[in-house]
Amino acid sequence: MNHRRISRRYERLYYVFSKRMERRLFQLIAVLFLLLVVYQLLLQVPYFKQNVTRIDRMEGTPIHMELSTRREHQ
Repeated sequence: MNHRRISRRYERLYYVFSKRMERRLFQLIAVLFLLLVVYQLLLQVPYFKQNVTRIDRMEGTPIHMELSTRREHQ
């Protein structure tokens, strides 16, 4: 009888703990998703995008295919 009571108590504690952890995990996912959306919206602002990302600074002038193919054939 004592073993059964201990087992039920353990199950109850596990249930309470798992519910708390599940709730916190969902909150964490929601916060991270919200931060992702806000960051993506901020990347639409050119000044912010220019100062935060390195990709735009690394891009050079585009190569035009017509000019490069003409030079190859000459």
